[in-house]
Amino acid sequence: MNEPNQEGHLEPIQAGPKGHEACGHDEAEALHDIEVAKADIGKAEDEIQHGMKDLDAAEHNLEAAEEELEKAHHHPKIIHFSVDGENYETERRKWTPNEIIKEFSGLDISTHYLIETDRHHQANFQGKGDVPFRLHDQASFQVISVGPAPVSDGNARSGVACFVAGLASLGYKATVAPGKPEHVYFDYEVPTGKFAGRLVRLGVVVPQDFPLTAPGGIHVSPKFYPNQGGGTHPTGGIHDSSEFQSAVGGEWQYWSRPYTGWSTAKKAVATYMSHIWKLWDTQ
Repeated sequence: MNEPNQEGHLEPIQAGPKGHEACGHDEAEALHDIEVAKADIGKAEDEIQHGMKDLDAAEHNLEAAEEELEKAHHHPKIIHFSVDGENYETERRKWTPNEIIKEFSGLDISTHYLIETDRHHQANFQGKGDVPFRLHDQASFQVISVGPAPVSDGNARSGVACFVAGLASLGYKATVAPGKPEHVYFDYEVPTGKFAGRLVRLGVVVPQDFPLTAPGGIHVSPKFYPNQGGGTHPTGGIHDSSEFQSAVGGEWQYWSRPYTGWSTAKKAVATYMSHIWKLWDTQ
């Protein structure tokens, strides 16, 4: 905008101090608004980051909860079983016989095989050591030697020493009766039959030439049946065992149950113990 001077010419009007002040105020206000906007953006970005972290945490918790629910629906069943009288637990369902021998008995699979002695699931795995099978709850197994009974020294090749060493390999701690060097007794938990779970003492009179000759019947403490000379198993052929009673103490009975067919059987302590297992299974 122009105004006339003294000569009548028009001259532009100069901006005064008030105009500069107004412009500076507007610029400062705009800069302030920008800073506020930047701060709001930063705050929003922080909130977004925290929100993403919260989202990630929530998703992780959801996945964990879903996994727990899946496990609850498909929780592995604990299987209880025994090997040579020792109790074990596992969640694994498929095993090979050789794996069970190595894992739970520590015996050499080249000289041992597995049998299942459960009353309702009897099986012989000889020659099938690497064939998987399904393990069922409350299964009972026994490891059988295919060679001579293990011995503790070079002199334990026959008789009581051989029998005691064989029992030890099966997990039984045997004792020789005082004053009766051929009488051996040991604790035994009945594994099968109507007396399953009972803890008894078993006694055996071991022939000097064992394993060539098998022991006769078994001596049992405590008494289970009245004495009966005649009759059949399980209640027949039972007498007092005075020799074990006098040497060891307590009440003892002799069950006249010799191992039939020993001449053609694998001559080992484990074989005789299988015979004892059958006696209890058929009570």
